[in-house]
Amino acid sequence: MKWWAALFVFSLIAAVPAAARACPNCKEAVESGESGDDDPLREARGYNNSIYLMASMPYLLLGTLGAAGYRAYRKAQAAQPPSEG
Repeated sequence: MKWWAALFVFSLIAAVPAAARACPNCKEAVESGESGDDDPLREARGYNNSIYLMASMPYLLLGTLGAAGYRAYRKAQAAQPPSEG
């Protein structure tokens, strides 16, 4: 019986949605509202662009490292004398 009661209480706690929290910088920027600009979507576009930057960064890093490795491999292959046989 205790197990069922604990499961029920846990289910109730898990079912209650928690308030979503923004990162401190985003929260302060939204609360201050000191844009001074007539464009109300400027802040949203800025956050959207920063998300695109953060999402693309791993691909840019892997692509750069892959290209550098490929160039080093090709350079090492070109430096080797051709084998006769």
